[in-house]
Amino acid sequence: MDVVGKPMDVVGKPMDVVGKPIGVDNKLLGAIAHVGKEIETIKNKCHDESGSLSVVIIGLFLITVASLMVMSDIASVFVAKRSLVQATEAAAQRAVHTLDESAYYIGKGNMFTAPLAAINNSAHRSIPIDCNRATLNVLLELHNWSSDNGSMKRNEMKGIVLRDVQCDGSSVKISTYAEVVFPFRVPFTHMDSAFLTAHAGTTNEVQEGFYLFGIRLH
Repeated sequence: MDVVGKPMDVVGKPMDVVGKPIGVDNKLLGAIAHVGKEIETIKNKCHDESGSLSVVIIGLFLITVASLMVMSDIASVFVAKRSLVQATEAAAQRAVHTLDESAYYIGKGNMFTAPLAAINNSAHRSIPIDCNRATLNVLLELHNWSSDNGSMKRNEMKGIVLRDVQCDGSSVKISTYAEVVFPFRVPFTHMDSAFLTAHAGTTNEVQEGFYLFGIRLH
């Protein structure tokens, strides 16, 4: 007790008749108690795991759908690539069979040319190609493939474009490209198509054997 008869707390501060330190506001004590209750509520919510399984299931579902979309796009690219390669090879084969008759019949060998070449193990001369007609045939073949609605051409692939033609009179090399449209846009990106390229080259050579008056006997 101090000289005026008021009780003292353990640290020597005067206390009122209800045991609260003198000078402490009741509103402040209420705010502190409210904060304590909020902290306890947050702790309880953190330890509550209800609903977390639903989030995991939804996440796995989205990942699965995105993976299926990407796999479908990849499969479409591989199939379209195969179709483009077949079209390019067909165009090259059509071009190489364009015979340059004026060059072919100049200095043509006789009936003994093929047997002598076989005995001497010498290579046959290649069949000359008309490069102008070959280029035209390449364009026609690619146009047929682009406008074809059959099973050979994929619907995902747009028109085939001829990039380059190289013809030296005995062989033909061509390169093409085409745009393939994805069935699904790649998730989380703006990619909805891709460009594919293909190359093919071929040449014609005289078939070995024994010929008599243009008829192959052996």
